[in-house]
Amino acid sequence: MKMFLFVGCFWAYALAAQVPQRFNALQLSYTDTLYFASGSAVPDGAALAVLAAFPAPASATDRVYLTAHTDAIGDLAYNEKLAQERARAAREVLLQHFWRDTTLLVQTFGERQPAAGNDREQDRQRNRRVTLDLFRAVPHLRWPGQVTDPATGEGIANATIRVHSRSLADTLSTDRDGKFVLELPLDSIVGIDVYALDHFFYSEIIKVKPNLPATLRIGLAKAAPGAVADIGNLFFVGNQAVLLPKSQPELPKVQRFLEVNAHLKVEIAGHVNYPNRPPVTEDSDEWDLSVRRARMVYDYAIQHGIPPAQVSYQGYGNHEMRFPKAQSEAEQAQNRRVEIRVVGKME
Repeated sequence: MKMFLFVGCFWAYALAAQVPQRFNALQLSYTDTLYFASGSAVPDGAALAVLAAFPAPASATDRVYLTAHTDAIGDLAYNEKLAQERARAAREVLLQHFWRDTTLLVQTFGERQPAAGNDREQDRQRNRRVTLDLFRAVPHLRWPGQVTDPATGEGIANATIRVHSRSLADTLSTDRDGKFVLELPLDSIVGIDVYALDHFFYSEIIKVKPNLPATLRIGLAKAAPGAVADIGNLFFVGNQAVLLPKSQPELPKVQRFLEVNAHLKVEIAGHVNYPNRPPVTEDSDEWDLSVRRARMVYDYAIQHGIPPAQVSYQGYGNHEMRFPKAQSEAEQAQNRRVEIRVVGKME
């Protein structure tokens, strides 16, 4: 029996070690704002309507942060007291709507944190406010990971990891071994972008679920002269140099790569899918399309502050198709691409 318990506990420990750790964390779930008349701490009809629509508590872990402010009319002491009265008035209404005293947390700032200026009445109105922020416990996963160079297997230190979703925006760096830990809301969809000096970037959309791999392993290929990498998820309107809306977020990632690697000179290379045909000439529509698609990425970089000396563009028509006799959509998609080519270093 003792042996069975030992084996069973060891098995459970090993199983737990194979999946990310689960925990709860408070996350902003709902926010709204009450506005007050000048010098008043009495909620008007609009403010009472906001309070009436505020969600009721769903669990004992729910918390509401009330943050009260004033405009700059009057002295500091007066405005501090007025902010306290506004917070107290909002709190009293919430107590009548099933919230408990211990779940309502108040901060007052008087006139010290204005939302707008104080010269015009319409701006002062924005300053006379109490914000209501509801935080609820959301299941999270603690997910360890490592960024490595695939060629060497070594961890990449000081890589920047950007995590983003509708409710999350966070940036962190890897340690000297390339390791990091993400804390992600369960059942959410998050984007993970990774940048490092002298490496191409990584970008992926992930559904956060309990059965994720125990460790997120990310490989960043070396960005050295002669190296080439595809810009992922670039999808164009058919036969045009116009990105589909779902591909617009990819352009800032290229810009960020160029900023991180400002010492590298790169070429944006455009290619088209035109299989089972001879190489097109430079005066053909296909060649022109490859140029215009590369130019579109180039223009974005220049318009967002990348120096022209760092980046150039070139189209290659169908001269460098990966599948000259492509038949499947997957093969054609690999022919139809835009690349980053490292052509040297800045002088």
